[in-house]
Amino acid sequence: MAWVKTMIRLLLLLIVLGGVIWGFRWLMRTPPREVAAKLRGPAGMALIGFLVLFAVAAHSWLLPVLGAAGVVLLRALPHLFHWWPTLERIWRQRPRSESARAGRDSMPGSVAEAYEILGLKPGASRAEIVAAHRRLMQKVHPDRGGSDYIAAQINRAKGILLNSHK
Repeated sequence: MAWVKTMIRLLLLLIVLGGVIWGFRWLMRTPPREVAAKLRGPAGMALIGFLVLFAVAAHSWLLPVLGAAGVVLLRALPHLFHWWPTLERIWRQRPRSESARAGRDSMPGSVAEAYEILGLKPGASRAEIVAAHRRLMQKVHPDRGGSDYIAAQINRAKGILLNSHK
């Protein structure tokens, strides 16, 4: 009889895991505005209600904390999606090796790559380059929990573009 309860729990765990995987795939494939609209609508409210119900029924401190974190994440999603294309573009250029030499080899070397990293169109003015650099660095600076590698790429892109304007 105990094996029946174990099998039911395992089946429920697989269903939840499948739902999480499906939800993550949907989240990555759907445009950010559509995701934000869905999560602010009835689907988001149902998800929050399910998390609250699950937390109350579980009699554990961990689930309410996870539910609160989920609510904060839902509120932060529009901001995360706003910067996602830029961060994804930079992340794809990340070297496989974390050594300093490998990092230097994969830095932007052309003006076109530098424009792409800063999210600018070719022919941008010096003021636009500096403004784009400042805006990105405020988001991904290592002192604010960002990546040293991404900050170095943004700095290198700024240097390339400013040197090309001389």
